Parts: sequence; C-alpha cells; structure tokens
Amino acid sequence: MRDEKLNQTFDLGIIGGGAAGLFAACFAKKRGISFKLFEKTLSFGNKLLLTGGGRCNILNLKTPGELKSCYHDKGNFIYPALAGFPASDAYVFIEKELGVKLTEEENNRIFPASFKSRDILDALISYIGEENMISGFDVSSIDCLSDGTLEIKIRSGERVTCRNVLLAAGGMSYPQTGSAGDSYRMAGSLGHSLTETRAALAPVKIEDRGKIKVPAGLTIKDVAARIFEGDKIMRETRGDLLFTHEGLSGPAVMELARDLKKGSVIRIDLAPGLTDEILRSAMEEHPSKKFVNVLSGFIPLSLAEYIVSIPGADPGMSCAKVTKDIRKECLALIKEFKVTLASGPDIKIAYVTAGGVDTAEVNRKTMESRLVKGLFFAGEVLDCDGISGGYNLTACIAQAKLAIDSLRI
Repeated sequence: MRDEKLNQTFDLGIIGGGAAGLFAACFAKKRGISFKLFEKTLSFGNKLLLTGGGRCNILNLKTPGELKSCYHDKGNFIYPALAGFPASDAYVFIEKELGVKLTEEENNRIFPASFKSRDILDALISYIGEENMISGFDVSSIDCLSDGTLEIKIRSGERVTCRNVLLAAGGMSYPQTGSAGDSYRMAGSLGHSLTETRAALAPVKIEDRGKIKVPAGLTIKDVAARIFEGDKIMRETRGDLLFTHEGLSGPAVMELARDLKKGSVIRIDLAPGLTDEILRSAMEEHPSKKFVNVLSGFIPLSLAEYIVSIPGADPGMSCAKVTKDIRKECLALIKEFKVTLASGPDIKIAYVTAGGVDTAEVNRKTMESRLVKGLFFAGEVLDCDGISGGYNLTACIAQAKLAIDSLRI
C-alpha cells in the first residue's frame, strides 16, 4: 500500500511493524502526532502471532523493581523504561484503550482472555488506523539531512522525511517473519556499534537423543538446569522442561540458549526437591511397590523407566529388592541428568535475539541514539533481552512508550 501524502514531513517514521513498532504507533496516535508505520513484509505483527505458542504472553505483571533482574546484565539500562510505563499501566492501556480483556496465569504472566494472539494484533491495527500503516515498504537506508530531519529511503527509490525515526525492525530470530537483521544494517550505517548476535530463548538439539528412551512431547515440571565454566556454575535456570524429537525445549533450557554452543553440557536436576532421605523413606513405606512406580511420584513414569534401565536394573523390581547402589545411582542420574549439545542453538527458530545495537550508545532515559539526534530505538534491535515469561514484550512496550514520550517535536 502506498500513500499519496508521503511527500510531506512527518513528526515520526516508525520502521518495523512488530510489537515494538505497533505499540509505538498506538502511543503516537494517542499523543496526536503525525506518523507513518513502515513494514517491509505484506502483513504486520508476524512474530507477535507466534508469541506464547500463539496464546500471546503479552506482559509480565511484576513491578519494575522485580522485572529489573529479568534482563541479564541489562537491568540498569531497561529500568527507566519499565519504571516510566510499568506493566500495570500497559495492562490498563491494553484493556481500556485497545479493548482486549486480559487474564493472568502463574508467575505474573498476562495473556489475552481469549488466548489468541490475533486478538491483540487486530486491536493494535484497529487503534492505529490502516491509513497510518504502510506494508511492503523495504527500507534501504536512513539518512541525516542538513536541516536536522531524517530521510527514510526504500529500495524502489521513494523517500519519506521525518523529524524523528524509531528503529524497531527487530533482530534476526524467525527471519521468515521479517526479522532478518535489517535493523542492524541501518543502525550500523549511521555509526552505531553492534554486539555479537546469537539465539536466545531457543530449543536445543542434543547428542544421542535416540538413546534417551522417553517420548517427544514429555514435559517435566519445575526442573533446575545449569551450565558450568570449570567447576563454577555459569548460569542456572528453573522451569519446565520439554523433550522434543531432536532435543530439549521449555523455559528451563531455552533460557540458557544465549550462553550455549555446540558441545556445551547442560546438567539438569529433574526433581529439585528430591533427596536420598526422601527417596529411601518412600521406598521403605512401599516395599512391595515397583521401584519405577515410586520414582514416578517425583518424575514422569517413562523417564523413571529410562533412568532405572541405565544401571541395568529390572524395571519390574520391587523397592525391597533395590540395592543401595542402584538407589544411589538412579538418584544421581535424576539429580544430574547430563546432555551435550549436538549443535549451537539455531537463531532461525529462536524466539528472541541476544545482542544487537550497543546500549552504551543509547540514552536509557529517552531511548534516543547518542550518535544521531532524532533516532530512537525499541525492542529486539537493542542488545537487551529477557528471560521467558512475557518479559521481552513487556520491555519493548515500555521502550516504545518512553521513545514516543521523548520525541523531538
């Protein structure tokens, strides 16, 4: 779609029709400034539709202080945005302004009550107004003009002049949705430094998956996963674990992805609350019960059967016949289930990109570039990513709001 009024100067040009760009457009509309939202694909919110498995974990309702620790080493950078537009305010905006009823699940995760990401996207587009949105607009460059304005140029040769530009074209994850590194190219051409980009929140492929006799789709609740550097724990996560056909997924493993590579070893405590004393007591209480059935009180039965098979024990063995050595070996396997990555996490199927525009070159109190006046950033383009649970969308919405509030109008 093209607009015959593109030859005018706008207060704001928003590059990228993902979550950050869409919410920024909403805030610009509410503020009453002139703007255009440019998306290079033919549709908006492609990646937003995938969020939360299509259920759209749109926010995490923790306080700004609680959220600060959920963005790795970027808590200080993201805090002004989170404090300026808390998740509680974003919740009200989505319900009252966009008209989408929300619901809360465990760990402060917020979803549309319908659990349909399409409802969030449709509400955003309706609020913004299609007259303010242009698809199929493949930006080739952002240029600084002598009068202080910025010029957005697309590959077909069209040019749009804006007093401010918000770069929100995403990272490199799920490139089929349009996030193919364009943000980095444009920011780099304007002098911005880029940190190494890699997969974050991604499933992993593991060696010898075929030898682990548990079915794909098996989920284990609340495991602890660790990666080490020598004898020191480098990262530790807690959450659900999912066995896939080729490896592992689920928050416990996906949150480690940004620090993993081929050959990395993940050590997983499959039952963090289980101790030898608890296991021994359960066995003594049910001496005639099958050992695997006692273990299934702590881990899924199919996994218990696999664990018991490793030391070569009879799966039909009763607790009374289980030796101390077998009990301890099975417990050790449960408490430190080790897997090795067959390859590094694939950024093409990662939910988030780690790395991007160096945050040292962005004013955290305004989201404006320290190098180019009138250039702002929001979302995955920045070297600032969060853990699983609605944290990344919470951040991009808050960044979008801060950027719009800080525009040079």
